[in-house]
Amino acid sequence: MPHLSEVEKRPAKHEMPLVWSGEVDDWATCLSWSSDALVCAVGSASGLVRLFDGRTGAVLQSIAAHPGGVLDLAFSPTKRLLATAGQDGTARLWSGSDGALVAKLPGTSAWVERVAWCPDGKKLATASGKTVRLWTAEGAPLLETEPHESTVTGLVFSRKGSDLATSCYGGIRVFRIAAGGKSKHHAWKGSIISLAWSPDDRVIACGGQDCSIHFWRLPSGKDSFMEGYRSKPKALAWSADSTLLATGGEAIVTIWDFGGKGPEGTEPILLSGHLGLVTDLCFQRRGTILASGAQDTGVLVWDPRRGAEPLGFAFLRDRVSKLGFRPNHDHLAGIDAAGTVACWALPA
Repeated sequence: MPHLSEVEKRPAKHEMPLVWSGEVDDWATCLSWSSDALVCAVGSASGLVRLFDGRTGAVLQSIAAHPGGVLDLAFSPTKRLLATAGQDGTARLWSGSDGALVAKLPGTSAWVERVAWCPDGKKLATASGKTVRLWTAEGAPLLETEPHESTVTGLVFSRKGSDLATSCYGGIRVFRIAAGGKSKHHAWKGSIISLAWSPDDRVIACGGQDCSIHFWRLPSGKDSFMEGYRSKPKALAWSADSTLLATGGEAIVTIWDFGGKGPEGTEPILLSGHLGLVTDLCFQRRGTILASGAQDTGVLVWDPRRGAEPLGFAFLRDRVSKLGFRPNHDHLAGIDAAGTVACWALPA
């Protein structure tokens, strides 16, 4: 439940209005908006995927997607086609309109952990154990990578869609798709648990098991790291203009400014407001509005360029699992470990 003293010290006018709410049958694990902003998909630890009307919260479809649990899901950036990954060793493609199964994509281990769409919506990547596979939007196989050194922990396309980055123990790899999946290895002795590629394709940032942030500037190959986090920084997010990198790793949101020469030797922006470890971060697709969620059930919205005070707040029932801005930018959705789904209007 919300911490009473924290509620009391925030002006009521800053509480974000609830637009709609719903629930799934177990821990809500993942969330994604359709590109037309009309459907919000939520996956659960039971294996259920529920499609909510993005305007009213009405349940459109409930899909028994993956026995054992849904680990990841993502709508295509160009049409209402939903990719899911699960503990049954498969990824699957579904119609986001009626919930019909479009294709079943086998993994290479007991589960498929991650899915990621190419920005043009024509290709889908799936990560299963040490292997990544690339598929067409219809589910036809395109290529398979050589096995990584360990389980793939991150999967993200470049903005142009020509490259695919992965992370695991020992560093990151950047695969050139047009070259048949040839990769460049950026080594780092340690286990990587999170991965984020800047929208301008110039910097890849990672959170490490050793409570540090490591990043590579791809044009030069230069790498740097920031350490001293109290916990593992699992939450990372880039601003749309690629100048701000928001990181978790404690109750404070730490933001590094990559404008100019970058963050080396500079003081980060520190956003204090949560009482528990930050569990998720996301920026709007335009501008620098940032949302953060934490173990304390709180959801805060910030504009780091305007100051260190939150613009708005809301609460879920349990620790926040995932946040996602509606593509038209007027709403924010959040899910939690109790299966709660909520959508709020953003502060003016």
